[in-house]
Amino acid sequence: MEIKMPVLVLITFLLVGCQSTTSDVSDVIIPTPWVCQETGTVVADTVPEPARGYAYDFFIYLPPCYETELERDYPVLYLVPGRSGGPKDWFNAGIAELVDELILSGQIPPFIIVHTDDTAADGQATTIFGDLLPQVEQDYRILAERHHRAAAGGSLGGIAAYRLAFQHPETFASAGMFGSGLVSGEEPALKGWLSTLSADQSPRLFLNTGEQDPLMLARAEVMVAHLEEAGIEHTAVFGPGKHTYSYWMTAMPQYLLWMAQDWE
Repeated sequence: MEIKMPVLVLITFLLVGCQSTTSDVSDVIIPTPWVCQETGTVVADTVPEPARGYAYDFFIYLPPCYETELERDYPVLYLVPGRSGGPKDWFNAGIAELVDELILSGQIPPFIIVHTDDTAADGQATTIFGDLLPQVEQDYRILAERHHRAAAGGSLGGIAAYRLAFQHPETFASAGMFGSGLVSGEEPALKGWLSTLSADQSPRLFLNTGEQDPLMLARAEVMVAHLEEAGIEHTAVFGPGKHTYSYWMTAMPQYLLWMAQDWE
């Protein structure tokens, strides 16, 4: 499914205590499945001895009331920055505040975000999969099933996300690609990955690229063509925008709601 020039309307409902609230616009009662009213927290962490031989720093968003709801486990999003980026780029762009809004308004369930380092020296994201993921899921309360695990990223990070999802479909249920598309020359590898997918382990893809980002837009359209040929579920959001976090963040509410469909 391709959506051209989206208009995203995010309605945030203010919750009080454990009560449901009424929208002033429609007078429809909105349920509040998540009653915690704290905001989430972003903390620094490290993989001390990954296979690459030196410490791997990352940041992690823990949702509201993570430290008090001790019996609760959570879905997780592995979020990857672009080339030469760092493990706070998406947080600097405002994603933690957006996720707080969506969780506290009851629009999506609470979940964890693991913000990785960039993959410029690790094109297949082997450190993320082989070192970071095992430590995170040992140290934090994360649900183990594949449908509770997603990968996403911007630019080179979006490429890492689709490689993680297609090479490890038993682990990831979806991938989000922002300002990125299929790497030129990787068509044979993609066809090989797609040919081995089983019906119950076929990742969904979300693509968002700006129309003023012509190179990445062209590669995103190539990816869409391959997904359509293989019958892989996907959503493509192409609209006015450049190769920037500020543009990608305009589609982030839509992406997060789309991602959370796997948790229903």
